[in-house]
Amino acid sequence: MILLPRGPGASAVLSVFIGGVLLVAVTAARVPMRWVVRISIIVALLAGIAVVTILAFGDSGMTTGLGMTTLLVVAVPVAIVSALRDARTVSIQAVFGAIAIYLIVGLAFALAANLDARVSGDPYFAQTHTASLSQYVYFSYVTLATLGYGDLTPATAVGRLLAVFETIAGSLYLVTAVSLIVSRVGAERPARSQR
Repeated sequence: MILLPRGPGASAVLSVFIGGVLLVAVTAARVPMRWVVRISIIVALLAGIAVVTILAFGDSGMTTGLGMTTLLVVAVPVAIVSALRDARTVSIQAVFGAIAIYLIVGLAFALAANLDARVSGDPYFAQTHTASLSQYVYFSYVTLATLGYGDLTPATAVGRLLAVFETIAGSLYLVTAVSLIVSRVGAERPARSQR
């Protein structure tokens, strides 16, 4: 995905690819079939709208496509969490699910930063006027992991806000969710009460 060339065709392929990944994640998360069907319809519509706007309107369509892709990426952790919530035993699959959510959150912030730059028209980073998707992804994971190398820094107010929010979200997620899951691997949880 990061190695895709720039342009409308690559953005259209990316939107379809992300939609497919969401469907695979929902299916792998053992979401009930009625929800899989509903989610599949929504994904197909969003991916279709993204592809049409990208191919029809060029650069402005690419912004719409990026917005749709960001929505799809944000939906993946929701599907994974819903499956983990209903699991009776915390397994190694739950650990991988927690790690997958962490990685997807980083990707969602990268897409949100890219979307902010496209919508505002201002350079997102102080060090470069035109950033590639790989630079957004790199910056996002450096920020999520609270490394803060400083080679890329956000130049906009929204960019700084996103960076602060991502740092806090990354720290809290590692401290709470991942440590809780890892500490309970193999332990059986009590059944949830049905109301």
